[in-house]
Amino acid sequence: MIFFSYGQIKSQEGSMRGFVIFIVIVIAAVILFFIGLSRVPDMLAGHLSKKFGVPVSIDSMHFNFKEIEVENIEIGNPKGYTLPKAFSAEEIGIFAPITHFIKDDIVIDEIEVDNVYLGIEFDSKSSTKGNWTQIFSNFKQRTDLDEKGGKKILIKKLIFRNIQTELLFRDSKGVQKLPLIREIILTNIGTEGGIPIDQLTGSVLGQMLKEVFLRQNMEKMLQGIIKIPGNAIDTFLKPFEGFFNSAEREDLKDTA
Repeated sequence: MIFFSYGQIKSQEGSMRGFVIFIVIVIAAVILFFIGLSRVPDMLAGHLSKKFGVPVSIDSMHFNFKEIEVENIEIGNPKGYTLPKAFSAEEIGIFAPITHFIKDDIVIDEIEVDNVYLGIEFDSKSSTKGNWTQIFSNFKQRTDLDEKGGKKILIKKLIFRNIQTELLFRDSKGVQKLPLIREIILTNIGTEGGIPIDQLTGSVLGQMLKEVFLRQNMEKMLQGIIKIPGNAIDTFLKPFEGFFNSAEREDLKDTA
């Protein structure tokens, strides 16, 4: 028969109590961690909404050590514009080890943007100002992307798939649906200045707009429509030029 002293029993009770407290703390930490993760999409959408000056929504985000996945992101239009939104994508995948984002030189292997809607709206047939010039004007004023010496980002490959574009002049009736762009691939996009999320957002959207204008041959399309002297496309793209950087087009495919 084994007898335990009063001190041994108290010691065991203390150890058990300490173990239970430890388990409770671990469970609470896990719950708080997942609650925090669930708030990330709303926090990011709120940040971008303040920078763009328009509503932004993100359904969900998923993280692992090698990828960040964003599902169903939508950017609304400024007040007074007709199209229901300026941009949406069903899924954005950012492929890079999570440890890269704490470095001064961030290298992202690949970004994939799938099933894109792009709404382009001009104020009138006599102006190149529109929804995107206002959105990017807000963005440039509210970010520090012109600052040097901060983190640098290199996107090795940027892929857009299935881009559906709608074009509208506010002083005329009817929305033009432009041909579907199946795929655009860009390589070696470098950015510097501002916080990484602003750099990535500005670069991805700026590159997309430029390439859609080139791929849709919109310069030729707008000649004779937009009644201003000089190059209408250059005038329209001027607010975005800081986001183009040194991208190279690796491939352009269109199978409408």
